[in-house]
Amino acid sequence: MDSILSGLKSALSGIFGKAQDNTAVGIDIGSSSIKVVELKRENGRALLSTYGALSLGQYKEGGMLGQVVVLDADTTAKALLDALKETNIQSKNVVVGIPSISCIIFILQLPAAIDEANLPQVVPAESKKFIPVPIEDVSLDWYVIPRREDSGIASRVVAESGGEAMMSVLVVATLNETLVKYTDVLQKTGLANDSLEIEIFSHIRSTLTRELFPVLIIDIGASKTKLTIVEHGIVETFRLVNRGSQDMTQAIARSLEVTFDKAEEYKKQFGLIASPEHPTVSDIMKTQFVDIFQEANTNILAYEKRYNKNIGKIIFTGGGAMTKGLLEYASQSFSAELAIADPFSKVEAPVFLAGVLKTTGPEFSIALGLALKKFQQ
Repeated sequence: MDSILSGLKSALSGIFGKAQDNTAVGIDIGSSSIKVVELKRENGRALLSTYGALSLGQYKEGGMLGQVVVLDADTTAKALLDALKETNIQSKNVVVGIPSISCIIFILQLPAAIDEANLPQVVPAESKKFIPVPIEDVSLDWYVIPRREDSGIASRVVAESGGEAMMSVLVVATLNETLVKYTDVLQKTGLANDSLEIEIFSHIRSTLTRELFPVLIIDIGASKTKLTIVEHGIVETFRLVNRGSQDMTQAIARSLEVTFDKAEEYKKQFGLIASPEHPTVSDIMKTQFVDIFQEANTNILAYEKRYNKNIGKIIFTGGGAMTKGLLEYASQSFSAELAIADPFSKVEAPVFLAGVLKTTGPEFSIALGLALKKFQQ
């Protein structure tokens, strides 16, 4: 199986490496939908071939569009095949995203004198203190972060170790049961199962450019929101907030005493913008976003205090980033530059799709980043 961190080294580098295949498919199996993106390589350019999303609620008895569901491997495989069929994707050159919520991401500080050949013994032993489950229940992958004096990483490490030269090792611990499930799904669909990647690295690839300052990525998913601080392409901190787009829909449904489907419609139609027709919808939405913003600010303050660096930019992504009025409301809580992810700007697409792709882009950040990974290998 391809290393789940293999794409990290090139996440912010050029789009194309030595890939022999001219097509690449990114598959994001989320908690409420499956997103797929197919790219083609032509004359050194990445071209958008097709993309699409399929709601998973319809595969659960009594489920609804936009609803978070838990499906077994057989049902997930069927839904994935349906998604590929609807988008007319036939390539088997795929990369599948592993949910960040199934992983623990942290940085080990180890003496620089340790030979990298000994890391397979050292990293598991040192990682136990960060992993709340038995070490045999996870698969470990790691990446030695290059020292960059200009980034402040090297000087920071030396300072924190009392002057001893240290090296930083980014470690990802992934639950084995998650890897087994996703491998099983791919086998049932007949797709290659040798390329998996933790979704946060796909976000980095599709969302960031070459920012020279720390960036906070706020990924508002259906069930949870992920907060990731990234500097020079390296994950510095990762936090989960147990609130997502579905919580907003459910809050609207309860407050207005309407069905889930109607609440989902109101959420998309009005968002955070007050409307004479339904003035309370925006207030309900704001209450939900307050928790996310407070947690984000807590992480920002902790990071800035520890490293004496300011977060230069905050990028919203995920389905929740498409909420109307988000940037205007967020500007009341954050002082950094704010932006909505525009992943499709990384590839070429028909001009007439520009508006649609910019609007729906945040929802496809992971799938697009996964497809781009294939062109970097």
